[in-house]
Amino acid sequence: MSQITFMVCPHDTARGSEGWYHLAQYVTKKLGISVCFELSIDFEDFHAGLSAATMVYGNPTDSFRLIQEQGYIPLVRPAGLYDEVVLVANPDVPNPRIESLQGETVATVKKLIPTKIALHMLKRHAVTPGDLLDCNSWLTVIRTVWQGDARYGIVYKDTYDDLSDHGKNMVNMFAVSDEQLAFHCINIAPSLAAHQRDIEAIFLHMDADPGGREVLQELQRISKWVAVTTADCDKMKEIVAKYA
Repeated sequence: MSQITFMVCPHDTARGSEGWYHLAQYVTKKLGISVCFELSIDFEDFHAGLSAATMVYGNPTDSFRLIQEQGYIPLVRPAGLYDEVVLVANPDVPNPRIESLQGETVATVKKLIPTKIALHMLKRHAVTPGDLLDCNSWLTVIRTVWQGDARYGIVYKDTYDDLSDHGKNMVNMFAVSDEQLAFHCINIAPSLAAHQRDIEAIFLHMDADPGGREVLQELQRISKWVAVTTADCDKMKEIVAKYA
């Protein structure tokens, strides 16, 4: 193995790519194999390059596909960080509550795992929406609810958090999930299986190493890495299967 090609979810590099570049350098130094960080301009660019990537920090949907369809091995995830959703309503809807979605048309991106997390949360509240109005992006969900084409919407929490004040004011956010079922994680291609334990150990011990802590500080939201367990993956598989 002469080189590892490392790709990162564009939503995370949008906050700053330098920390991920330094992470690649850190792993290179510790592993003794060159790790080349490939920056993606957007998700279209990211997905186009995935076939050439041997190490990927992916969101739940992309990670799940890599694991299920191409045999990638999930290694580590950020401690305490989960992918959650917010429920939003058109500003003209009075006093929206989770129960308000009963039988209602709800805008969302149907194919992505955050939608399944939202449906799981709603089921716990004994709420079953009517039609799911499929949108091509989370921003389209915001626009759809603002325009009144659907009175309610499901939006990935990170997308909502990154909106400008103007964007947030287009809708009324009234509920946040706390399911702790889905997460971003580092996955490696089957071709790196022989190096699995070494790569995993590098990530798991970063917070105990001065150089590793410096890189984690640059990544801002990640304080340490923890191993992805079989139970973690089984929970995600169950959610995907239940709300397919």
